[in-house]
Amino acid sequence: MRTKKTLVLLLVLILTVSLISGCANQQKGDAPSAGSASSEDTPGGAKRIFMSSAYYTAPYGAPLQEAVQDKAKELGYEITIVDGEANADKQLSQFKTAVADGYDALIYWPGDQASTPPIVEYLNSTGLPWVALNTVVDDSVIDKVPCMIASDEVEIGRNVGRLMIEYFEKNPSDTKNVAYIEGSPGSSYTENLTKGMNEVIKGSGINILNEPQYAEYDPSKAMTIMEDLLTKFGDQIDLVVAQDGGMFQGAFSAIEAAEYVGKFGIICQGQDLIVKEKLLSGDLYASVAQDPYTEGSLSVEMLDKMIKGEEVEHWVVNPTGPIYADDVDNYSWF
Repeated sequence: MRTKKTLVLLLVLILTVSLISGCANQQKGDAPSAGSASSEDTPGGAKRIFMSSAYYTAPYGAPLQEAVQDKAKELGYEITIVDGEANADKQLSQFKTAVADGYDALIYWPGDQASTPPIVEYLNSTGLPWVALNTVVDDSVIDKVPCMIASDEVEIGRNVGRLMIEYFEKNPSDTKNVAYIEGSPGSSYTENLTKGMNEVIKGSGINILNEPQYAEYDPSKAMTIMEDLLTKFGDQIDLVVAQDGGMFQGAFSAIEAAEYVGKFGIICQGQDLIVKEKLLSGDLYASVAQDPYTEGSLSVEMLDKMIKGEEVEHWVVNPTGPIYADDVDNYSWF
């Protein structure tokens, strides 16, 4: 009898200790350790997508990232987007942490071309579905990217060049002097846009007044650059060209403050609300389309196909083309 009682007490004690231990482990599990989280841990087993965005705070980045979030939600994915700060070492570290944390698919928005090879090699080594978008990776690894979602950047530049020629045909000038504001040195967008523009304007008599001026897609930096260009060249300027809408905004602020509005033409690329406003007011001659909503949505759509084992194109092009005041209702604006 005593032996039975002793055995029962021992079993109760073991059960109590097990329950206490289980509760303690569950509390520790509230903050998963690296590698412990997976799609099985998320509500309903939803797969999780991780995105490192090199230009998280750029004007183009906000609507692109919003589109990524919207499309992920629509297709039943959980999404995490972090700021890569256009820093390749930081982005590589972010991806390594995401892989350790059990994410199921990855989106890579590079900061520049030259720094992309190590990240492309790492992403391929994970065996996970992944896509790159917007900034085209280095030529040495472009064939290793499963799916590249981007506009034809050279064609955007060609469109800018065509608009420049068209502007001077409609506004004849003996000098055809252009003040030109670019994005970031090393960025595929910056370099390819300039390449396409130069290809078209070659032999046209159009003259770029300034050495390369990089505003890094920052409106405040573009404003400072424009102030300097106005101080240096002033009435010599016949046309101002900015590589995106954010930089146009900064440049226009400087032009307006110096009371140069209407004294020369302005062309830019982009679909920012300020671009729409200035197209309609006549202060901006024309812009070139590059829709961030379409680009962001395409990145998740392609990942969804890859996750399901479906084939995707190696290069998915985000459409582009000129926008005039009469066209504004045909485009989305941000």
